[in-house]
Amino acid sequence: MSRKAGRMIRIALTGILFLLLFSGSASAAGGVTITAACPSLCGEKVITREGKDGLVLSLPGFWDLSKIVLETEEAGCLYLGPEKTEIPLGKETDLNGLVGQRFRIRNEKQAEMGYLTVLQGSQITALFLEVDADELKKVNRSKENEITEGRAVCFEADGTTAYNGALSQLKGRGNNTFGYTKKPYQLKLGEKASLSGMSRGKTWILLANKADVSLLRNQIVLDMSREIGLRYAVQCAQADVWINGAYNGLYLLTEKIQIGKERIDITNLEKATEKENPSPFAPGRIITEKSAAYPLMRSYPDVKDPEDITGGYIMTIEKPARMKDYVLAGFRTKKELNIRIKEPTYPSRGQAEYLFKRITEMQRAVMAKDGIDPETGKSYEEYLDPESFARKFLIEEWCKNYDFFGGSQYLYKDSDLVDPLIYAGPSWDYDLSFGNMADRGYSATGRYLTAYRRNHNLYWLLYNHEAFREKVGKLWLNVFRPAAAVLLGEKKAGPDGILCSLDEYRERIRKSAEMNYKRWNVSDAAKGPGSGISFDRAAAYLKNWIAERTAWMDGQYTPSAAE
Repeated sequence: MSRKAGRMIRIALTGILFLLLFSGSASAAGGVTITAACPSLCGEKVITREGKDGLVLSLPGFWDLSKIVLETEEAGCLYLGPEKTEIPLGKETDLNGLVGQRFRIRNEKQAEMGYLTVLQGSQITALFLEVDADELKKVNRSKENEITEGRAVCFEADGTTAYNGALSQLKGRGNNTFGYTKKPYQLKLGEKASLSGMSRGKTWILLANKADVSLLRNQIVLDMSREIGLRYAVQCAQADVWINGAYNGLYLLTEKIQIGKERIDITNLEKATEKENPSPFAPGRIITEKSAAYPLMRSYPDVKDPEDITGGYIMTIEKPARMKDYVLAGFRTKKELNIRIKEPTYPSRGQAEYLFKRITEMQRAVMAKDGIDPETGKSYEEYLDPESFARKFLIEEWCKNYDFFGGSQYLYKDSDLVDPLIYAGPSWDYDLSFGNMADRGYSATGRYLTAYRRNHNLYWLLYNHEAFREKVGKLWLNVFRPAAAVLLGEKKAGPDGILCSLDEYRERIRKSAEMNYKRWNVSDAAKGPGSGISFDRAAAYLKNWIAERTAWMDGQYTPSAAE
């Protein structure tokens, strides 16, 4: 490089540095942190984040804007906007009228400090997490890492405290969703608590919904599942989340799918198994078997069984590629139905073998034209609960769930001593539904589940049986369609209803959605045509899609007068 070229580069770099430090642009706020609190309502504080347009201060929806206390180490006083409105530091000040606007900020010497935008979220749950910052970076890099110490505070929409105490776990979760910049998390509280009116529990899930620009798909399906009476349907609530004072976005706070008296209330085989094994429990290595008898089986042979191994189990119908590429406990039947065993976490060889036999017999019965397993002489109704599968069929068909054939398709089974049937549900993972995938199912019309004719598609196999089709039709007419009418605004919800109209869902989170998209860019990772671009566009697309889909299903699943 010549001396002249080097000199030109140095001049250019100096000019860029000057602009960054002194131009009064958004970047001029670099290094400035403003802290806000509302001491009259809670003891938590929030801090600004630096975005592309300057500093953004995101406030909880329940805070009183007339009683906000601002602080910063970079100035003794702040002046906002062209009028240079004085904002005293360390004292209550009124921010009403300033929310949603972008102001130039100056210090007491009138030196420019960049720009500030003040936002306030919706009247929803506010969750504050405090963890080690370096450990958080590790958690965001890999699901293998977790934080085991911290603090959590959860406020209800009205500002009352639902939980204030220890945080014993924070880790990443999800498959494809963990690859997005906005991470989904699993958190565990120090003790059980009821958050947002949900059943008490220690372990909770924060769904990021990064691929769903409307931020509503998961909530709508989970609420619909509860509305139509799917057993053990997951409860959920929208929540703004702050981590170490910095706003991290709008999440869907949900119960975790797990065995427990206030979750899936079936026999706890995991606890029973642990009692039969030395303490502390050590499951040993997972072993993979492949043979003529078992196309694929993975289990923990070192684990000793209790007397009853017939339940309870939580399973998922898994994608073939995932069972092939990852070492997951479970099995593949001879007719290519892949089952992952989620609970017990470390299934023994005997437990995996029991479930393999049971699922194989169920699949044979469903595949048979007369619905009877030719080897056992049992009907499919002696293996599975048709009611739960019919309700789940309507959910998956209605929303055109991208993962209907595997991935998040849950099944559960109690001990035979209590109930020998396999149940469909709970519902889970719907950010890629309702026309949000351009490469599959974005059209609001047309058959979906039954168009995928494979032996591992239990929904198609079941729909081949007249009794099941009749059940689906009656449920659509008497249960599902009235619930959809509430969602579409055709009728008002009853006093005990779970659902509300799509317009109300949208407006409930509008302010928080604005904050979320100041924190995170609108995703274009998975949206179908017209389902993204902005929150309002996405919500409008979702509403129109659901209306069109519901009308189409009216013509397909409503029983005729003769029936």
